[in-house]
Amino acid sequence: MADFACSTAALAPSCSGWNPTTPGTSNSATFINVDDALASFELMVSMNPKPSISRFDQVLSYLLKMNVPHTAFSVSRSMELEKNVMPNLYTFNILVDAFCKKGNVLEAKAVVKRMIQRGLLPNNITYNSLMNGYSLRNEVDKARRVFDCMVLTGCKPNVYNYNTMIDGYCKSKRMEEAEQLFNDMLGKDVSPCTITYNILMNGYCHAGRLEDAQELLKKMCSQGLSPNLATYRTLLANLCNRGYLDKALALFEAMKSNKLKPDVPMYNFIIAGLFEAGRVNEAREMFSTLSEGDCLKPTTRTYNIVINGLCRQGLVDDAYNLFRTMEGLTCPPNCKSYNVIIHGFLQHKGPFEAGDLIQEMLSKGFTADTTTMSLLMDLTSKNQLNHPVVRKLVGDSGMACEEVRPKGLSAERNITPEAC
Repeated sequence: MADFACSTAALAPSCSGWNPTTPGTSNSATFINVDDALASFELMVSMNPKPSISRFDQVLSYLLKMNVPHTAFSVSRSMELEKNVMPNLYTFNILVDAFCKKGNVLEAKAVVKRMIQRGLLPNNITYNSLMNGYSLRNEVDKARRVFDCMVLTGCKPNVYNYNTMIDGYCKSKRMEEAEQLFNDMLGKDVSPCTITYNILMNGYCHAGRLEDAQELLKKMCSQGLSPNLATYRTLLANLCNRGYLDKALALFEAMKSNKLKPDVPMYNFIIAGLFEAGRVNEAREMFSTLSEGDCLKPTTRTYNIVINGLCRQGLVDDAYNLFRTMEGLTCPPNCKSYNVIIHGFLQHKGPFEAGDLIQEMLSKGFTADTTTMSLLMDLTSKNQLNHPVVRKLVGDSGMACEEVRPKGLSAERNITPEAC
């Protein structure tokens, strides 16, 4: 990395609409598959004495979209050697970014070396891709060396570079270093954006530092930045998972008072949290609010959360009735739905009735999960379940009860923003 240099032109530190693979002009070419793109490239090479660099970039962009960066790199080499068409900074950057996203940082550095040899200096985008590539490989120290190299070569870090580096530290749970870099931003007159705060907030939550995350929200607002849905989604999920339901509900109401409409995942967090805390009536009321709304509607996941919550409270008949209402909706029961209601039947109702549901589940192409299989095998081994379909299912599995013994019967606990 010591041989890197950098252009003096830094990107504007805006937090919206930045994409390292977006060129200055739009590319409208479309291809059917990789072979079609390569055929287009070969035709271009054979017919044009010096093809347009924009057309060349179109082919490269498609190949990278199809996840074949090595092929794209070979095409760029062919263009240079056969037609003397020199890749520009944009071309090199999209190649570097593609290799880094696949974790191939060594190949990306080879592209950068070739770029420098052609007289083109890395810029913020180039360095950012390399930092992101190392972070994806959990090599945050190497990412930091790229960051420091960028500074040493005179390329001033912008908000994206800081965001990438802070995110790397947060994902490695190195919050002290993430905080130091955040403070460094402020000292270098680089203004954090909403995404910066969201990254740091998410890091605090994953480290179990919910109070720090909430304080950061206050600081963010005091700086005149408006929290977005991602901000609230992160905090709500973690507050609910750790049982701070009253704080989660207060935050939920504060968000609505700030004229931000909650999305379905946020309702899912709170409903799941309320059931987990045994606050069944509040959970059902929250579900009714979502179901009766004009804009948002429950998803299959929402129904699964409610069905699971009702079953865990012993309200299996209510859960079954809700399960049946799904069939006439745009979110019909899925594999998880069947397994959740079957768990409830096996625990609170007659096992033979569960057998009928299992037969129905299998007829729709769904499968029993490990918890269902464990419950069934335990009952079958005790001669408490004589349903022929179930006995065949258990016999065909060839699994011992110990192999699938459940660690817990909660099908929708620890819901995360990613899961919803």
